[in-house]
Amino acid sequence: MKLKSIFFGIAITAVLLAMLVATRMMVLTTSSTEYEIREIETVSLPAPPPPPAEEIMVEDLPPPPPPALADLAVTPDVSQPAVPVSVMKIDPRLAVDTFFTDQPPSPLPQPSIPRPSVKPKGPSKPSAPSRPRVKVTPKQKSQYSLGELDQKPRLLRNPSVSFPRSIRNAKSGRVVVRVTILPSGRSQFISVVSSTHSELIPLARRIANGSRFTPPTRQGKPVKAVMTWPITIKK
Repeated sequence: MKLKSIFFGIAITAVLLAMLVATRMMVLTTSSTEYEIREIETVSLPAPPPPPAEEIMVEDLPPPPPPALADLAVTPDVSQPAVPVSVMKIDPRLAVDTFFTDQPPSPLPQPSIPRPSVKPKGPSKPSAPSRPRVKVTPKQKSQYSLGELDQKPRLLRNPSVSFPRSIRNAKSGRVVVRVTILPSGRSQFISVVSSTHSELIPLARRIANGSRFTPPTRQGKPVKAVMTWPITIKK
């Protein structure tokens, strides 16, 4: 057993020595870099621009000559109206006639003089006797609207009615009527203005004829009034 281990260790040592010698004998190869040669085109640049000219100072320039008389022309103003120019020459030494017109001046207004009243000759007629003034009192109206009353009449009571069975789909209806309220407060039916169901008109007529309101007054006095009354009847 010991001999086998000794031989195995000798063999491994020999292999290692052989590998070391082989590495020494190997020659390292160096990689060479390849270069590509290309042709380059030459470009000719344009010639540089000439240097800027020197600026002439305004102070160095000579002053402009004065304008001639021919250049002093008056510029016409378009906004001003044209004025006629007389070409005829006038001699200032000539005598000038005085101003005159073809028509005479208008006469001055004359003050108005009141004429004296002339009384007729003879006996004067007796004047008619003056009639006494009669005070006309405004005619009182037979009935008034709600806007002419002292206050709106208030409903005190109305008769009870039963909703008709023929109206099955609706739970309530409305009838607008015109009524007269007497000075006692009792109401009277006049006409139907509108109605949601025709079956409710007889019931609304009964309510309009049997209701009681507070008496309508105008200036503290009981009067007859006319009003539009919407009556709602429920099931």
